[in-house]
Formats: sequence, C-alpha cells, structure tokens
Amino acid sequence: MELINPNQQVQNNQPMLSKEYILNAFKDQKATIYLQKQLRTLSQKDMDGIIKELKGIFRDIMKDKNGNYFCQDLFKECNQEQRIIILNELYQSLSEDCLDNYGTHPIQILIGKASSEIEYQLILTSFLDYNKLLTASLERNGAITIQKIIERIPDRYRIEFNFIFSSFIEFTSRTKYGIITVKKFISETKSDSVTEQVMKFIEQNFMTLAQDKYSNYLIQFLLEKWNNTPEGNKIKKLIKDNFSVLCEGKYSHHICEEYIKMISSEERYDLINTLDIAKIRASNNHYSMKILKILKKNKNYNNNIPNNLNNNNNINNQINFNPNNNINSQNNSIPNNSKNNLGIFIPNNNFNYNQNNIFIGFNLHEYIQL
Repeated sequence: MELINPNQQVQNNQPMLSKEYILNAFKDQKATIYLQKQLRTLSQKDMDGIIKELKGIFRDIMKDKNGNYFCQDLFKECNQEQRIIILNELYQSLSEDCLDNYGTHPIQILIGKASSEIEYQLILTSFLDYNKLLTASLERNGAITIQKIIERIPDRYRIEFNFIFSSFIEFTSRTKYGIITVKKFISETKSDSVTEQVMKFIEQNFMTLAQDKYSNYLIQFLLEKWNNTPEGNKIKKLIKDNFSVLCEGKYSHHICEEYIKMISSEERYDLINTLDIAKIRASNNHYSMKILKILKKNKNYNNNIPNNLNNNNNINNQINFNPNNNINSQNNSIPNNSKNNLGIFIPNNNFNYNQNNIFIGFNLHEYIQL
C-alpha cells in the first residue's frame, strides 16, 4: 500500500488502522514519526483497532529500528485493558527482549505504565526465572529494565522477586551496570530479611568486595545508607579492622575516604592510634599517602585533641601535630592512578538452587581480561 505523504492532510484515519499501512510506515523514519503523532489523536476505539491489527507481531515491531518508537508512543496511549492484551502476548519473552537495543524501550514503557494486578503478575512472570533474571541484571539494557521493575513493583509482589534477586547480588555487584541495580534494589526494598541477607553477604565477602572495581561502591553506599544503624556499625568495624590494607588498594582506598568523612572526631583519633603510620609512610604507597593527606586536611582535628595523642608510639616523627592540631605530611606528591585492564565478571551457568536455604550456590571467580 502506498504511504500517505506526512505533509498531506489525512481525511480518513481508516488506512492507518491497516496492518499493511503500519508495517510499511516503519520503512521510512518520517512516515513513522507522522504515524506516532496521529496516535495521540485517535479514539480508544481506533486504538483497539490498531492493537487488533498488530496482534501477534508486537514482538517484531518492538525490535524494529523505527517500529520501537511507534510502540513506545502506542503503549503510552493505551489504557489498562489494552496494555493487558499486549502483555499477554509479550510476557513470556520480556526478559529476553529487554536485552535488545530497540526492544528494551517499549518494555520499559509497559513496566512504567503498569497499574493493575494482572499487569504486575504478567511482568514478573517473565523475570522470576533465575537464569533470565541474572542474565538481564548483568547487561546494560536488562539492568535498566530490572531497575524499572524494582522501582515500580508494589510491596505485595516483592517477596519472591526479592528472594531471587538478593541471591544474585554477588554477581551483579561486580559489574558496571549491575552495581547500579543492586544499589537501586537495596534502596527500594524495605525487608528485614533482605537486609540480614545483604549484611551476611558483606561480612562473608568484605575484603573481596572492597577491593573490587565495582563492588567497592556497594560498601560505600551501605556505609552511608546504614549510618547510625547496627548494620552500619558492623561495616564501620570491618573497615577499621582492615584499614591499613584497605588504604593501600586502588579501589578500596575510596572506602577509607568515605569512612573518614562519616566517623566522629573521637573515632578519628582512635583510628590514628591504631595505625602504624611509620610503616605506611615507609611503604610509599600513593593510595595510603592520599589517605594520610586527607587526615591531615581534616579540620575536625582542630579541637579536643586527646592529651596522649602526641605521645603515641605508632606515629612517626615525620608526622607532626602543630599547635593548630592539624596533621602535616611531608609527602604532598600523589602520583596519578594507573589504568589497569578491565576485568569483567562472568558467572558460570551452573545454578545450584537450594529450597531450604536463601542463598544460591554458583561457580564463582571466572574473569575475562579485555
């Protein structure tokens, strides 16, 4: 069928309800844009006609270069009943299609517009498969889709989804896009059981996470989110107990920076007393020296310095306390960070799910160097 010129006045909407007309329009960007504009003027009856015409091919249209834009506008204009018809066709493949560069955008619209019990159930059905949820969580488009689900899902549907996703945190927190999803998940989840599980995971894997390129952000995030809570105090203790090692790491030293900002003056004094500053300076590690420099510049040391601080045997003579109580370091040169090869975490596909345990076992620590 010959396309109607977008610049011509449309006298009759009927040609636009034709499957042939719509599919032909996707071959031309201008025609697609014109068709999208017309969607905003159609009645619900006409919208019903379009959905009926396109039933069975929505999945293909969503993944089309131009068709995905049409679907985005169509899904925005659909009412609840119309969205349910579309989801009934698409729900089984949502977790796969959300990885597609084009298909992910209409799917995110459907998730964002969902408002009924049936819509939430259909959406979650596709993402309650362990393999599919993990695959989506590790990939850019999939991670954004999972974040949209986390943001939109009502509390009454969270139990099973939380149970599955929290079991994947060890994988997702070690990837560029996964760490953002994990932070979103923890922020939006109000579940004591999830908090307990996350805290147990942190305690068991603290040093591995702290020294990871991406997972160190999880420690920093939780340090701030759980400040002044029992969980936050546990993380602070883990940081303090491992401070000398953490401050030497390319990624973990950022945790030390955040820790120094969060603790009280008394806790900072106690931290200095526990550090072997002479050893740190002798190592000439530029990350450690950076941390000492931060301590030096911290203005909270200006008051109430303990009387015995200057007599601490762990403080090397090269670190002096002036009358204004600031720590001075003779080494003010901090080399630029070097660039390492990018490490991407690749989980093994062997899933070992235990119904009696909230954790899921995986074959870990497989990396690819690019």
